[in-house]
Amino acid sequence: MLEEPAILVEGPRGSGKSTLLRRIAAAQGGALLDLDDPATARLVAEDPSGLVGGRPGLVFIDEYERVPEVLSVVKREVDRDGRPGRFLLAGSVSGRLLPLGTETLTGRAHRLVLPPLSAGEVLGANVPLLPQLLATGTPPRVESGLSRRDYFDLVAAGGYAAALARPTDQARRRWHTSYLATVADRDLGTLVEVRHPGALATLYRSVAEQTSSVVTRSAIAQRLGLNPATARSYLDLLVRVFLIGELPGWTVGVSAKVGRRPKLHVTDTGLGAAAVRLDAGRLAVSAVGGSFMESFVVNELAKQVAVIDEPLVLAHFRDRSGAEVDVVVERGDGSVFAFEVKSATSAAPRDASGLRFLRDRLGDRFVTGVVLHTGPLTAGLGDRLWAMPIAGLWAGTEHSSPG
Repeated sequence: MLEEPAILVEGPRGSGKSTLLRRIAAAQGGALLDLDDPATARLVAEDPSGLVGGRPGLVFIDEYERVPEVLSVVKREVDRDGRPGRFLLAGSVSGRLLPLGTETLTGRAHRLVLPPLSAGEVLGANVPLLPQLLATGTPPRVESGLSRRDYFDLVAAGGYAAALARPTDQARRRWHTSYLATVADRDLGTLVEVRHPGALATLYRSVAEQTSSVVTRSAIAQRLGLNPATARSYLDLLVRVFLIGELPGWTVGVSAKVGRRPKLHVTDTGLGAAAVRLDAGRLAVSAVGGSFMESFVVNELAKQVAVIDEPLVLAHFRDRSGAEVDVVVERGDGSVFAFEVKSATSAAPRDASGLRFLRDRLGDRFVTGVVLHTGPLTAGLGDRLWAMPIAGLWAGTEHSSPG
């Protein structure tokens, strides 16, 4: 924050952005404008320059998308006085969803995404794996005390603090259901025209049923009986309110037969599980259990990538010959770290076939491949290949056993 005149924090509603702003505002003694409050939003819309511009100290603006005109005021203020630490803004939609002609603060604000809590934050065992792999190239020999059911409990719980605070699984699922209806039907309706009431929630459920899959927009449209253009626009809306994410296909210098279509992932598996009406027990034995576990791991890795101060590419790999790798992390120098996700309680060398294919194609560019599983032990699977408990993502110290 000390290096930038403006910071823009984006993320799904309920991920903790407002709490973050209030705590920093209390510590810094800055002015906080909560545009989620209708009365405040009306006043700021009437006089954005007077209420936002010219304020001394750090200015906090929550849910800026409610009055997007404030961005033009921030732009003028930053252009006039580019001192670091002028504005901290938060919004529950991507800036790409704002009306055409709205100021984007390109080149004037540093954007951050605040997702729901990671598993390490939930468990209080936040020793992230990816920074260690980037530093050493080798995973620690983690031993985990979590059972397979424990992992599915984490998957079904998700990372929204308000849901996690509910005393029972049933209460948590009610919160998730209400949340989806609120964001998909109410919040989006205030920003864009949604011609098919309920379609966004239905579309989200359809994506959740196919999470971690390569799904074409035309297939989604056909499944839901929507016009293809409408289905594409609604899918983009769900991406822009951070309910689903697209993991691009990785193609750089590997094979001319590589598939380029993105995989779709729910960004919070608790919300996704509630949408398809599966609790942890049913999810663990269902046909989509492995897919949800993959999305869970993708989300955990994405949260770690977001706080690492270097450019990293996060993608999936699929070769038309049949070789697949769930997650590829590429550094700016071209070196690659790759991950496979298995919901089984052990991993064998055959489970690393996609990693082995990528290792053999990339040669020295391939640093480490890890098969993440729900069992207790870390073991070698061959040259630069490892099997590791999923808990190693957040408890990456020797002989860890998070409770």
